Amino acid sequence: MSLENLRAAWEHVQFNDGCAGVDGVSVELFGRQAEAGLPEILKQCVEGSYLALPLRMLVASKDAAGSKKRTLLVPTVRDRIVQTAVAGRLSRSFEEEFFEASFGYRPERGVDRAIARIIQLRDRGWTWILDADISAYFDSVSHHLLRRQLEEDGAARDFMGMLKQWIEASYWDGREVHRLKKGVPQGAPISPLLANVFLTPVDQELEESENHLIRYADDFLLLCRSEEAAKQARSRVGELLGARGLELNEGKTRITNFERGFGFLGVSFRGQEVFVPWKFRHNHGRVIFMARPMPERLLRDYRKESKPPAVDTRSALRVQSGAATVREIAHNISGANEMPFLYLTEQGAILRKSGDRFLVEADQTIRLDVPYHHLENILIFGNVQVTTQAVAEALDKGIGFSFFTRNGRLRGSLIPAGGRNVNLRVSQYGTYLDERKSLGIARALIKAKIENCEAVLRRYEERGKGEAAAERAIMSKAVEGLEGAASRAEIDGQEGAAARAYFTALMRFNVSGFTWPGRVKHPATDPLNALLSLSYTLLMNELASLIEAAGLDPALGMLHELDPARPSLALDLMEPFRGPVADRFVLTSVNRTVFQADDFVERDEHGSMVLKPGAMRTFFESYEHWLQEPVGTEGGKAMSFRVLLRREVEKLCRALEGTGEFGPYRFGETVAAQGVGG
Repeated sequence: MSLENLRAAWEHVQFNDGCAGVDGVSVELFGRQAEAGLPEILKQCVEGSYLALPLRMLVASKDAAGSKKRTLLVPTVRDRIVQTAVAGRLSRSFEEEFFEASFGYRPERGVDRAIARIIQLRDRGWTWILDADISAYFDSVSHHLLRRQLEEDGAARDFMGMLKQWIEASYWDGREVHRLKKGVPQGAPISPLLANVFLTPVDQELEESENHLIRYADDFLLLCRSEEAAKQARSRVGELLGARGLELNEGKTRITNFERGFGFLGVSFRGQEVFVPWKFRHNHGRVIFMARPMPERLLRDYRKESKPPAVDTRSALRVQSGAATVREIAHNISGANEMPFLYLTEQGAILRKSGDRFLVEADQTIRLDVPYHHLENILIFGNVQVTTQAVAEALDKGIGFSFFTRNGRLRGSLIPAGGRNVNLRVSQYGTYLDERKSLGIARALIKAKIENCEAVLRRYEERGKGEAAAERAIMSKAVEGLEGAASRAEIDGQEGAAARAYFTALMRFNVSGFTWPGRVKHPATDPLNALLSLSYTLLMNELASLIEAAGLDPALGMLHELDPARPSLALDLMEPFRGPVADRFVLTSVNRTVFQADDFVERDEHGSMVLKPGAMRTFFESYEHWLQEPVGTEGGKAMSFRVLLRREVEKLCRALEGTGEFGPYRFGETVAAQGVGG
């Protein structure tokens, strides 16, 4: 290792570009400090104090259609530089041991050389083919066998401290840290070399047979003289791979010949013809998911200790030890689990546009690097700057902005330009002016709210956490009183009586250290009310965005009176969700000690209680998880509260258009119908 090696590796990493790692440091940002950073990296390598950070998980489609996906685990820029330098040094040593049959990830070789070799063997009479593929090769490499191979090599032995870290790496999926129990991470510069090293014993055995091997990473062909020889080769290959803890992908492995035709490395072979479509057509995939950078506190812990420490419950994160494979995590990532809402809370941070991504910078560090094709709304809290380029790009892509004070009071929103559904709005205005129809919707919303809150109380009672029969009786009486309510004032009166009884009973199930002074709104002067108010604000804001996107007027509600300073219709639709979504979230959080007394601070002379910055980030992480967590299935598709909010707006639109009935969300019924627990 030398400074010259590292500078050459840095140039290579810089040329390849790529995303930031878990530390949020991009190639561009590292470049600003490279002159000072490279000598420090060299010092750590020479002294033996070098410590690799976890890899950042990224899921990408392999083609434009997104029908095939692959999971990448990307090192930090710093670690990519070191891996590139070490890979360059070791490849010179291992090149002497690699066989002619191996064409992938090697200098002066590649697809063209592999094609030429196949044609040469075909013309010499090797016309039967075992077209083989190793099942999940990169995910299946045995760490034990790979380490043993490397330890037996003199050149690799000098780098074993670093190689062991890279082989037994940890990776970050955006919520948790996992440790790789096997496999080499795709996305790391050292992995192609390690992949070739691990298969070298298999290459040697097959090279010594009467057949000819052509291998490119985990795809390979065995060219044979006869069909029988190909069948025997298939059996032998299975044995060799089994000894390495690998197996053939039966779905992609077959015996064929040149007359029947086959494909290899994107090239089609049939008879004497060779078609190379990859020379003319390129399929461009896209990023489907990218884990956000690791929280700064976790990064500090990793830099201090060689093993990741346990994380306390307040972080809402935990270190896993092989709890799930990369493949399982990637398989579970779907639209329901991606984060369509981006919360920016770090004071002084700047949101910028970079290509098809948004970057969030703070203190000359990129804290977030995320593709914006999944975003629906960006929520800005306090002193966070947004460049005009980022605003323009977001609005062009249909992404709105919501601006809040630092402690969570909504200031206003910036909505993308879109077509106003005039007919729908006319129907909305007509329904509002029709007293019978508007009061009918108002009664239905409050009835659903009260009955949903009753269902929440029953849920806690069923778990043996207390008793609320007396309060539920008051709430049931309020539901009965709604039937004769002839005005919004009377509806509000029944709702108020039910709410007082509900909160009295609900806080009986509060086992945290926080006391309940009763519902205090403006301002919230205690932690429980502060958490409730913030949850309601986020819920209202999300519904307001959905209402606006649907073409409705968010200011015109059927229950809440007209007020130009608030989205009355969003407040209407929020009522049935308050108990199941916001109240349960807050009570669950405090009962699990996600938030404690020292997470709060008084903001002003009125005694307004707000979360501290670190706790605010934890709140958003937990809230997003709560909104996106599956709460049941319908037609085999996972349903979350976020999906149900969208559905509520769609139901109202259909009712206003006269194509359906509006039945507000029912917590108890949904749970029963969908088999929901928790």
